[in-house]
Amino acid sequence: MILFGHPTGNPNSHQAALAHDETGQLEAFVVPWFPSRAALAFLAALPPGRGMAQRLSRRRFEPLASAPMIQGRIGEVRRLLTRAAGRGDESLAYEANDWLMRTMARECRRPSVRAVHSYEDCSLWQFEEAKRRGKACIYDMPIGYYPWWQKKQAELAKRYADWLPPGGLECARLARPEQKLKEMELADLVLAPSSFVERTIREFHPEKKIARASYGVDLEFWKPVEKSRGARDEGRGLSSALDARRSTLEGPSPLRFVYAGQCSIRKGIPVLLEAWQKAGLKDAQLELVGMWQLAENRLHQLPAGVSHRPPCSRDALRDRYQAADVFVFPSFFEGFGLVLLEAMACGLPAIASDASAGLDVINPSCGQVIMAGDLDGLVDSLRWFAANRDLLPGMKAAARRAAELYTWQKYRNEVSGETKGFV
Repeated sequence: MILFGHPTGNPNSHQAALAHDETGQLEAFVVPWFPSRAALAFLAALPPGRGMAQRLSRRRFEPLASAPMIQGRIGEVRRLLTRAAGRGDESLAYEANDWLMRTMARECRRPSVRAVHSYEDCSLWQFEEAKRRGKACIYDMPIGYYPWWQKKQAELAKRYADWLPPGGLECARLARPEQKLKEMELADLVLAPSSFVERTIREFHPEKKIARASYGVDLEFWKPVEKSRGARDEGRGLSSALDARRSTLEGPSPLRFVYAGQCSIRKGIPVLLEAWQKAGLKDAQLELVGMWQLAENRLHQLPAGVSHRPPCSRDALRDRYQAADVFVFPSFFEGFGLVLLEAMACGLPAIASDASAGLDVINPSCGQVIMAGDLDGLVDSLRWFAANRDLLPGMKAAARRAAELYTWQKYRNEVSGETKGFV
C-alpha cells in the first residue's frame, strides 16, 4: 500500500491519489484539508466567506470523496484565516509542508505501508523514516530541479536587472536547498511530468531512476468555442455576406496572441515584450493575463498592441483562449505548464519554450518550440504566424487533437504503472 500526501491538494495530486485508489493501493491521502460539501455550502452562505468557498472548492475532488484520508483541519483553517486577514507570508506554506512531513513520517510506520509518495519540499522526514523501515520513497517533481533554477535565476537577475520589482526576484528567503538535495538523494523513483524536468534532474543526478508521467487536461471544460448548429445554418448566408462586407471596409481582424500565467522574469515576459517590439507586427494584439510581478514602471510602458489583464476565473480564462488565435509561453523554467495544454485544448496553436512541456506536446502541425530566452527565435515565430494566418484554422484543429492525447486517465495509468513495482 502507498501512503500519499500533498500540502494543499491540487489537481495533479488529486489525480495521483486517484491513481493509487483506483488500483486499490492507496493507504491514505494525507492532506491538510479536503473540505466537505457541507463546509463549502456553509462558507458560501456567508457573504464574507464566498470568496474563500470558491477558492477552497478547488481542493475538493469528488472521485476521492470516499477515499481514506488523514487531515489536519485545525491548522489549515488557522493558516487560511491568517492569509485572509492579510498577515500571511511564505512561511505558512512551509508550515503546511512541515505538518505533512511530520504526519506522513508517523503514519508510514503502519505495517501495511510499503511506499510513501510525496512532493518536493515536503518529503524529507517521511523519506528518512521510510528508509529506516525498508520502505520505498516515490518523489514527485512538479517543476524543474531547484539547483538548476538557482543557476538560471542568478543569470536572469543580471540580464533583466531593470525589470526587477522592488523586492527582487521571487522570494527565496525560506527556501531549503539542502532539504531538496536530501529528498532527491533518498528517492527510489522520481516522477517527472516533462522531458524538461527530467533534463534538469539528470544534470545533477545522472543515475537517478526517473519515470515520465505527463499531466492531463480536462477536455470537457477546456474546449474551442461552440456554436449551435441551427444558428450556424440559419445565419450562414447572412453572416458570410456581412463578414465579406466588413472585411472589405475594415480589413482583416487583428491576429490575437495571448499569454496566461504570472507576469514575471521566470515566465519570460521581458523577452516576450522585447520580441514583440522587434517583430513589428501589423494588425496584431498581445494580451497578458496574470499577476504582474515585474517593475511597476514596465506595466505603464507596454509596447503598442499589448494589454494586461489581472488573474481571472477559469471560465474567464477559457473565454480569453477562445477569443484568441495563438498562445505564447516563453518561460525560462517550468514543470509542465498546464496553461499550455489548456490553451491547446481550446484550439490554440502555440509558441512555447523548451523549458516547459513544449517539446513533448507541440508538433509542427500545431505550433513551434523555441529555446528559452532566444529573442530572435521568438521574433521569427511571431512573424511566422503573422505571415501564415491562412494556416490557422488547420493548426487550431491540430492543437486540439494534440491536447486530446493528454488525458488525466493517461496520467493515472502512468503513475500506477510506474509505482506498482514498489508495493
